[in-house]
Amino acid sequence: MRPDDRQSAFPTTRWSRILAPGGRRDLDDLARAYARPIQAWLAARVRCRHDDAQDLAQEAFVWLLQTRLLDKADPARGPFRGFLKRALANFATEQRRRSQAKKRGGGLGFTSHDAIGEPVDPHARSPEQALDDAWRRELLARAQAQLQRELEANGRSAYWALFRDYFLAAGDEPDHATLASRHGITRTDVANWLDHGKRRYRAILRALVADTVTSEMELQEELRWLFGAGAARGPS
Repeated sequence: MRPDDRQSAFPTTRWSRILAPGGRRDLDDLARAYARPIQAWLAARVRCRHDDAQDLAQEAFVWLLQTRLLDKADPARGPFRGFLKRALANFATEQRRRSQAKKRGGGLGFTSHDAIGEPVDPHARSPEQALDDAWRRELLARAQAQLQRELEANGRSAYWALFRDYFLAAGDEPDHATLASRHGITRTDVANWLDHGKRRYRAILRALVADTVTSEMELQEELRWLFGAGAARGPS
């Protein structure tokens, strides 16, 4: 796909908004949408507490602005998830370089690691795995919240309650007869309403993922990663 074709097919992705010049960039939205994955990467990288990871995430955003890294970002190199990993690795390298140059010990330095993304404990999750897990949880949570808002706004609160009880409740999935009795509907209603919720949920997820890529090929790769992971319960 040529660059102009890619831009026409995905005209308002995260990339286009982040790469917009000057004050048109929506950095607040970037911070809100990806704070947890970024904090997860940093926490795994330096083995720090959640509060410290939050502070480091703020430093990372300041560093992004100071280094003008967003001006140099290239969507052709892949999805936005990959860009964040590379940017955070660069941030970690710079932090470690400064720490060593100033010979400051302790604190939140990166001295407990010998290489980018290589944790002290070989059995622990790598920073990349931590970001991927947090990214996946964030996507699923945002899709579920959007589905709930949409169904309830359209007078279909019962659809959401059924979807929640079947796909999101802890424990084994209840059978259709149990759900029909619980919600006072027929088993045919259960099947139809669950199908509606599942299809809409997947459409929302697809739109959220499409927001982070610039081509159909990247979109399909990200969707395979998301649905093939089997890391979270939910309609697939």
